[in-house]
Amino acid sequence: MDAVGGEQWKRWSRHSNVDIEDANDIISGYQWKYLVSHLQTFDFRFYLSHKSDEKILDSFRSSFWLEQKQCTGSDDQQTLIDNQLAFRRIKLRPKVLIDVSSHSMVDSINCKIQLFNSTTISFPCIIAPTSLHRLANTEHGELATVRAAVASSTIMCVSTGASTSMELIADEHRRYIKEKYPQSYSQLWYQLYVTKNRQFSKKLLERAERCGYTALVLTVDVCEIGNRECDIHNHFSLPDGIHAENIRDEDNTIAKTYRQLQIDPSLSWKDLDWIRSITSLPVILKGIMHPDDAREAVRYDVQGIIVSNHGGRQLDTCQSTIDALPAIMAAITDSNCQMDVYIDGGIRRGTDILKALALGARAVLIGRPVLWGLAVDGEQGVTNVLTILKQEFRVAMKLCGCQNVEDIRKNNLLVMNDNNRSKL
Repeated sequence: MDAVGGEQWKRWSRHSNVDIEDANDIISGYQWKYLVSHLQTFDFRFYLSHKSDEKILDSFRSSFWLEQKQCTGSDDQQTLIDNQLAFRRIKLRPKVLIDVSSHSMVDSINCKIQLFNSTTISFPCIIAPTSLHRLANTEHGELATVRAAVASSTIMCVSTGASTSMELIADEHRRYIKEKYPQSYSQLWYQLYVTKNRQFSKKLLERAERCGYTALVLTVDVCEIGNRECDIHNHFSLPDGIHAENIRDEDNTIAKTYRQLQIDPSLSWKDLDWIRSITSLPVILKGIMHPDDAREAVRYDVQGIIVSNHGGRQLDTCQSTIDALPAIMAAITDSNCQMDVYIDGGIRRGTDILKALALGARAVLIGRPVLWGLAVDGEQGVTNVLTILKQEFRVAMKLCGCQNVEDIRKNNLLVMNDNNRSKL
């Protein structure tokens, strides 16, 4: 269990008179019923750590993927831990005696992405690009995730390392909207790692455009794979039959690991001109952590940036994303730019979403909680995770006196308690 998830369990066990040392022996009776009710995103995480179902064990505990790969970070995992703890250091300062009796969180939020200004999502939470969903749900993988995105009326960002082809994901996305959710706002974004073989990267983008993806999310923080010691300790490798399906060479062979991807370490700002020359998709840069890079993104007129440290899986001891956000927002404000800013990393509660929006983010992206839900119960599990976050966000808005999403930034709701920060 990750560090913060472990703390959640310890607090719950104290209140329930459960000895944390006996945690593995109490998965029965009231405690078990409480946990499987999935009241919060951490419940999915704990459930996976203790469930004895053979399907769960076979599909990913044996591969160490969720337990020992995607839920771990690089080096000492300080960034992974701090991404979550940083949200707890920020305190809410609610306003009262505001009429929220007719409160209704705006059903859709305008993401204001160039070329599709009418893009809307049901609440400000997007499914982040994460790889190899079939390791969490062997039968359906990304197809289950995209169905949940449609059902939840949000955006799914599909990873270069998806274990299902981008074409099949797009086909399922269209089918599910047509047959089940014709009113869904859901769209697909495509996440790209630029490889040394630029023609290969170009072909990926051409495929994404043909499939109807509506934005390009360009990952810019992986000039080298981070030092992911857990992957090495656990001898991680993909089981037979599961591959990164979009990563095929001319001879139709498949790269089984990102190290075979040959990500281009020479990628630089000037390459954005090349990107724009080969695609008409709006460009969103994922991996911005420095205010200077935010200013440069403004100068290159990209449509959005994602404040991200790769979930703590790249540079360890990197600043948490929520701590980096204020300086990045200030840099963009100084530039008089309306560019959308998104954030990922450590978002586990609806209050985390509210805090991110109060600091200027347009929406958040979540990765690991989606994978937990996918592993527990496929499409329904992912839908449940998103529903929990949406309901928590809605309640937090009410309790803070926000009648709509726009009030979150206007109401001066945050107190930053760290000595290195001033009050907002």
